[in-house]
Amino acid sequence: MTSKEEIAELDQQVYQEPVLFEWEYIGSDIKGWLRLLIAIGIPGTLFGSIVLFGARGTIGAYVGLSVMTLLFILMVRYLFFPDSHYHYKLTKLGIHYTQEDLIPEIAYTLVRGFAWVGIAVCLIALFFIGPLAFVGAGAFALMAFGMTNFKSTINQHRILFSDTNMLFSLNNDVLLDIIPQKKLGLAFVGTIYATSLSQKQTLIAELVPQLGEVEVIDIKRRNDKYKHPVYIAARSEQ
Repeated sequence: MTSKEEIAELDQQVYQEPVLFEWEYIGSDIKGWLRLLIAIGIPGTLFGSIVLFGARGTIGAYVGLSVMTLLFILMVRYLFFPDSHYHYKLTKLGIHYTQEDLIPEIAYTLVRGFAWVGIAVCLIALFFIGPLAFVGAGAFALMAFGMTNFKSTINQHRILFSDTNMLFSLNNDVLLDIIPQKKLGLAFVGTIYATSLSQKQTLIAELVPQLGEVEVIDIKRRNDKYKHPVYIAARSEQ
């Protein structure tokens, strides 16, 4: 088992090593059809329930509800299930990469605007009702203050390389899973994406020399990797 001190040292070194190969990927680890289904399904179900079982309203009310439903669909799709921009850099010790959610700037602006409106409402409630107003609205006020600085962030990640690894390649997909053959911790486990199937082959060719003793395994479904003898042996030891 690699110690925490050794992992911390490798964490520093992997960023200092020369970059052997780098590439970018834009996408999500959630399938596009599933994101679309969730984004449309939840607001659509809510809208349909109001229309079918709610009180009858004017045409204007239905138009307003339709607009709100559309805005909610866009919010769910682009705020909760956005595409991400990945920038990978391969070194001999591992891969370090950045991840940034591709959320339209207008979405950040709207959220910040709603946050300031929420703060204003809380202040008005405090003025008219007094401190008791925050008994129910305190959590909302804190959340609103936190969202006033809502903006895009770039997250840093890394995958460290072990001496012995497994490289799972999902058929007809650009996904690759890197997993050590020994129990070394999550720092040595990771998923990367290529931009195309042809680039995935190039990426495998670049990875193999850096992964030490490596077994490249093609799988039809992602969960098929758990059928590998390494996983079976690990389960039997538990």
